[in-house]
Amino acid sequence: MFFQTWSRYYPWIDLTKLDSFSLNGINVYEQTEPNVKIGIWYVLPSAIETSHDLPTLGDYLKQYVKSDDQPIIMYLHGQDGTRATHYRANHYRMMTNFGNHIVVLDYRGYGDSTGMPSVKGVVDDVLHVFKVIRTACPNNPITIWGHSMGTGVASWTMHYLFQNHTDFKKPSGLVLEAPFYNTLQAFVSYPLTRILNINPYFMQAALDSLATVKLDFPNNEIISSLPLHIVVIHAEDDTVIPYFHLELLQDYVKQHRDQHFPPVRFVTVPRSAGCGHNHIYSYPKFEEIVSDFAFLKHTPPA
Repeated sequence: MFFQTWSRYYPWIDLTKLDSFSLNGINVYEQTEPNVKIGIWYVLPSAIETSHDLPTLGDYLKQYVKSDDQPIIMYLHGQDGTRATHYRANHYRMMTNFGNHIVVLDYRGYGDSTGMPSVKGVVDDVLHVFKVIRTACPNNPITIWGHSMGTGVASWTMHYLFQNHTDFKKPSGLVLEAPFYNTLQAFVSYPLTRILNINPYFMQAALDSLATVKLDFPNNEIISSLPLHIVVIHAEDDTVIPYFHLELLQDYVKQHRDQHFPPVRFVTVPRSAGCGHNHIYSYPKFEEIVSDFAFLKHTPPA
């Protein structure tokens, strides 16, 4: 359910040409392991004139990020499609309209990235790209923004950075868009798996398989333990990951998060907005949410 590799690539779409998606940016690749090369888009505000003659993502960041207060967003997409999926391209465009620089990757096995996805593998890919960004831009505020399955990847990445990478300045904020509570709740509420409820044996067998492959994204536990600014945003009419996941997260955070940590901001997109799972960027108050919380320029924790 989590890594839908059957819908990961559309060979008729040229992922190297961002202008085909009305985006200003550059397509690059990073070798995250000896046999894993991932595709990356670096999307810039439309006013910036770009060239395509540099060898690495780090070189492009050094070229185009002109000041230490320029916000950078790492966008981690959901379980299917690619970095070029139409609503994602619309999302990047909206965020660059606010003057932000966006780095988005296709995890291993997605798009034109090689390898096969796993929890550890996709988190390793994200960590590699974060290190590239932070090395090129050592002082800039970086927000990690996860959508759907990407909220689990974002949370795990943050957990690892705060637990292990003390030599890197930490991200400034975390945005979880349409998140799930944890792997179990995501599985049992996902539309394609609800049919398993017809027979308890089928559901139990599926849950056992999740445990066997160690597919675990404990969003509830991780966001309660992270000492940084976090925004959780969910639409009431989400039919893929139902809105009650936000309510469960809110209850868990209230009970378990250290009171000395910055508060988690929970944002509800009303049903009347019609945003569903994939179109929160079209919410009329999206710009207000972004300018208020997503790109906080607070000094990251040491």
